[in-house]
Amino acid sequence: MTNLINLSDKILVRSHVARDLLQNAALFNTDKRVVWEYVSNSLQYIDEGTKPFVRVILDSKKKKISIEDNGRGMDWRGLQNFFVMHGENIDRMRGRPGRGYFGTGKCAAFGIADILRITTVCDNKLSKVELCRSDIKTIRSEDPIPVKTIERDISVNQHNGTIVEIEGIHLKSLDQAGIIKYIERQLARWRNATVFVNNHECEFSEPQFVDIKEFMPDKEQSSILGDVKLIIKIAASPVEEEWRGVSIYSNTVWHETTLAGCEGREMSQYIYGDIDVPKLNDDNSPIPPFDLSRSGRLNQSNELVHTIYSFIGNKIDLVRRELIKQDKLRKASEDAKKLAKQAEIISKIINDDFFEYRDKIAKVKARSGKGFDPQQANTPSENELDEIVFGKILPAEIIEDTGGLGSDGNSDKNIEDGEPKYLNPTVLSTNAPEAEKLGKPASKKEGRSKIRGGFNVEFRPMGEEEQRAKYVREERTILINIDHPQLSAAKGSSSIEEPTFKRLAYEIAFSEYAIALSSELAARDAYIEISDPIIDIRETINRIARKAAFLYSI
Repeated sequence: MTNLINLSDKILVRSHVARDLLQNAALFNTDKRVVWEYVSNSLQYIDEGTKPFVRVILDSKKKKISIEDNGRGMDWRGLQNFFVMHGENIDRMRGRPGRGYFGTGKCAAFGIADILRITTVCDNKLSKVELCRSDIKTIRSEDPIPVKTIERDISVNQHNGTIVEIEGIHLKSLDQAGIIKYIERQLARWRNATVFVNNHECEFSEPQFVDIKEFMPDKEQSSILGDVKLIIKIAASPVEEEWRGVSIYSNTVWHETTLAGCEGREMSQYIYGDIDVPKLNDDNSPIPPFDLSRSGRLNQSNELVHTIYSFIGNKIDLVRRELIKQDKLRKASEDAKKLAKQAEIISKIINDDFFEYRDKIAKVKARSGKGFDPQQANTPSENELDEIVFGKILPAEIIEDTGGLGSDGNSDKNIEDGEPKYLNPTVLSTNAPEAEKLGKPASKKEGRSKIRGGFNVEFRPMGEEEQRAKYVREERTILINIDHPQLSAAKGSSSIEEPTFKRLAYEIAFSEYAIALSSELAARDAYIEISDPIIDIRETINRIARKAAFLYSI
């Protein structure tokens, strides 16, 4: 006699699908991450021989985003698979490497919005479906969530492709510039793709580099990493935050960009590069190399990832230390010393203006009840343009996941033998009403004197193709490019003390300061009207020109 056990007596693993979907959606908490999730699908799932084309339409007024592509589209079975949470990617099942490890992308829209609508054409058959947050929330059990069918397998004479519409967006506004910047950075491995965001064509633009170095792992590392090559490039000038470090790929799929323990260290802002580790794609360790959060960070507890970090961190540190030596030699030259004196003069004028301007703003806020008068209080938080660090006291936004002050882990004296450092997120103070308290005033130990003291000015050779000047925000430093053709022409065959050269340098520095000050204020939501920063820049240039008038009579 067979003993039958009633299913009700068994312990089963279940999932509340609706809650699962919304919790996964919360991982996609910015418009740029949501947009890239669907754009990257459009770039990957393409018919053979077709050049990818994607158009993103951002409509802040209607709180809507649409992403249209010329991909291969989805038939009805493909749509069904698309909406399976954590379902295995069909391409990966067929042995084609790529994204789609966790099957969570379909929920991305609900990280910022209420409605996801998909219209797709595959082999002259059109289908349209829609899923709404309100429908998801009505599900109270482990039952599946019904997706509304608007049209199914309608015969059409259209090319393959998909339109993703995201509506009911809860963000105050859509960050078009941020989305464009994010997409352009990700296009490094999609050189043949065309992506438009509204009327802007996204273009991959790699920083100018002056040197390139290649490294191979040693025998022990190679047994874990495989036959890989690390490429490190040295930029002509400090690169933007999102470029700094080595981008880690697996079969061309990007997973993380890291400085592997060298974050915030001298000359690290000049280093970028890449490494492709195919083994990441096939790693089946009990501790996986990455998780479903798509956080842009690998799991350092995984042995393979730990080895990648040790390899990258050691080589970056070697390059960084060599750059420090070269920079010291450059600064020791007579011309460099003369330029440093000129930079001091410019810095003093800029900082005199900065402190006067800062105090004026603080007093206006104090009178309006929106701030403190620095003459009546001495707490670090009064100075809104002073540095803050990661904490739980002040409203702030995270502008970089790692790289901020404060760290844990071993020192970098021998990074190959120890756990690479993890640095706190870099944060920026903000007045946005919905902002979380993610910052705190920097202590004397944590703060950098030149940042807390105002702006710094430096002359640097950055190559003919670089801009005349560059503002390095996290260091609050204005770099003047002495290699720029205009400055080179002003110098001519004379010395750097040539009046024409010096006066042009003043103009460049003061203009860059005006723009930098405006960008600092804009980052703190200080402007309401679109013309406000333009007015501010004009007033700053006029104000500082008066303060610096004496320089032109010397």
